[in-house]
Amino acid sequence: MLSQNSVYIDEDFTTMDSISYYKKCKGITKKCLQYKTDSLTVNKLSPMYRFGKLKVDEYDQIKTLIQSQSNNTKDNKYIVIKYYDSIFGFERAEKIHTKHKITESFYRGSGKVYVRQVKSHPFNEDIFKEERADWQKRREKCIEKYEKRYPLDFVHMYKTEENALSTYVDFEWIKDQGAFKNKFFDVQNNYNLLIIKSDGEYFLSGGHLTNSKFEKLLKTDDWTKFKADLEASNTKNFTEGKGIFSKYEFYHNSKHCF
Repeated sequence: MLSQNSVYIDEDFTTMDSISYYKKCKGITKKCLQYKTDSLTVNKLSPMYRFGKLKVDEYDQIKTLIQSQSNNTKDNKYIVIKYYDSIFGFERAEKIHTKHKITESFYRGSGKVYVRQVKSHPFNEDIFKEERADWQKRREKCIEKYEKRYPLDFVHMYKTEENALSTYVDFEWIKDQGAFKNKFFDVQNNYNLLIIKSDGEYFLSGGHLTNSKFEKLLKTDDWTKFKADLEASNTKNFTEGKGIFSKYEFYHNSKHCF
């Protein structure tokens, strides 16, 4: 019954069988997303990274949109956008916390008695505000670090907001009226980072990007090699990826901004 209510979609939006879908999902540069409706589960295969090129008028429009809402009006070489589909307040955070309780199941004793433990870390509105303050502090350090080292505008952008802006103090958010969502972030939860060069070339990332890999993109004017590495990483010959798209085991244990 489950297979009848599920559909599998390739990168070009054509349907595919589940075996081929999950096989492709193992690719290091692929992202597998799932959306549920009342009657259907949609499994979508998407590229985790993408290069592109804007026309001159498209770039000018984007730059104007950002500068119209930002305190930073310098003409820099790069625009870096960290994108959030939504920023939410305590009520939704509490629901997410409740949903993701830690559960442990095991057997104990010679009679193998089944025991289940449910652990839940303390969470309340004060803890939520502290976590938001810590997050903001880390993001401000990232902004200061990269705007000081490189000719870039570092933008934090959101599409929807659920009574949450008050939890950020003196932190600049830019609201997307739909232009960026439609152009770059149309697939929910696929991409979250956009780098645009002043010549219109851009890079979209929806995967793990260490600071060092991010900086390589900023330090290199010609992205031809990176494009070739991505193309190679999409093939079975490079299951661990190549270049800046190679697998990185310790991303979650390292200090990073992206």
